[in-house]
Amino acid sequence: MARILIAPTKNNQAKDKISVLLKEQGHMVIDSNVDPVDWAPFLKGDSHLTPKEAMAIILGDQTVKSAYADLERDMRTADTCLFFLPATPDASMMAGWFAARHKDVVGLMTGNGPPPLLAFMTTDLCLTVSEVVEAFSDR
Repeated sequence: MARILIAPTKNNQAKDKISVLLKEQGHMVIDSNVDPVDWAPFLKGDSHLTPKEAMAIILGDQTVKSAYADLERDMRTADTCLFFLPATPDASMMAGWFAARHKDVVGLMTGNGPPPLLAFMTTDLCLTVSEVVEAFSDR
């Protein structure tokens, strides 16, 4: 049984399908897309935060600190990261964190575009949902 963390993705259809299939195989699946940090209350209209404002929120807001602590715990608990390519910057960072710690990284190519360098650091690079399920069959 693998402990799998699903990196942030906008491809909910594939993510949900894979999540169900992996849970049916007995794997523990942690979805980082559930309860992500909601930055909306901190933003002024549609403007971006200054570095100083962002740092004050990260260091001072208990909700944000709790969300990041939960994410860090989930990343340490999981032994594998599943991410979707092309990946969001957050997903790339997360997959890189796993690769740097010699943990497995499984990538699923779901869109068009050049593969990021991180695709070459995956333990398994898949084209279909069934290939992802197969990649976890021996874990």
